[in-house]
Amino acid sequence: MSFRRILPCLLVLGLLGPVGAEAQSAARPAGGYDGAAATGLALRRLGTTARVLHIGAHPDDENTALFAPLALGRGIDAAYLSLTRGEGGQNGIGPELGVALGLIRTEELLAARRLDGGEQFFARAIDYGYSKSAEEAFRHWPRDTLLADVVEIIRRYRPDVIASVWSGTPRDGHGQHEASGIVALEAFLAAGDPGRFPGQLERGLRAHQPLLYYRSAWFGEGPPDVQLNTGELDPLLGASYHQIAMASRSLHRSQDQGRRLDPGARRTGLDRVEDPAGPPEIGRNPTFGRYGQGPAEPTPSLFAGVDTLLSQRAATAASTLEGGPGRAIKATVATLREYETIVAEARSTFNPLAPWQLLPTLARA
Repeated sequence: MSFRRILPCLLVLGLLGPVGAEAQSAARPAGGYDGAAATGLALRRLGTTARVLHIGAHPDDENTALFAPLALGRGIDAAYLSLTRGEGGQNGIGPELGVALGLIRTEELLAARRLDGGEQFFARAIDYGYSKSAEEAFRHWPRDTLLADVVEIIRRYRPDVIASVWSGTPRDGHGQHEASGIVALEAFLAAGDPGRFPGQLERGLRAHQPLLYYRSAWFGEGPPDVQLNTGELDPLLGASYHQIAMASRSLHRSQDQGRRLDPGARRTGLDRVEDPAGPPEIGRNPTFGRYGQGPAEPTPSLFAGVDTLLSQRAATAASTLEGGPGRAIKATVATLREYETIVAEARSTFNPLAPWQLLPTLARA
């Protein structure tokens, strides 16, 4: 992860030669941006190691408003995992259905992520259309196979936070939605257990336990536990995060998901599940919408209690190890903090009209 964070610096300085498509994708997470905007977005990514995985059943299930403030605004790794390609849905732009529609909706998701800065994953579930219950959905979806897919993506992506679109209860209103919420929670609990799906570990993956589990706040009672201010204007991009999110949402054209790009105060929220292993009993607040209006009230961070800097992770690792390994890691903490200070300086002094002025600071980093 640390090399991925430093890679944009090396590319700017010309210290790396031609790189493959995978490395280019890592260096340019927001593929819809070029020039000064791309440079500024790369600088934001140098300051954090935080990572969140959003999980839903279909293309367009995702809370699009999560991605722009996290991925673009704060440089956080944010990805959406769609269990299906959406091939069982309607098509508002043409005659394609089934597999052909799944291809269209796949490309719509990829285009949306290029705009809002997120990454995109898929599992292997097939969208066969509407279902009334999770029980019905699991008659079509082999539950262990689907769970293995989600656990493998968690172990590969290694997020700090899992944010489920759906609650995993009948309140989700669609059997595939409910099944998605159930599998997301089961995967959160299973990914850190090396006894679950050991074949993945034999292929080189490592068990990984995300630290926090959230679900969409429109199922909760009262105000959300965490709110993100999406109405904030980003001067680097010339739009608010809400406007970028709505432009991203509008790319789901086959589902008639066009949205107005209204400026002004907006927020979106998530509810934290304090005991993921407990019963999924939740209330419902029908007044809270997917894209709320009004200013966000101060709430805890989405990453409350999570190490989100390299220096923090090193300090935590040093405290858990004894002897030489612990001392060796502890010796790097001061260097990493100095690096983070220099990166913060680069971000604060970045001038889009004179980007070359960053070179001495990036060289120090």
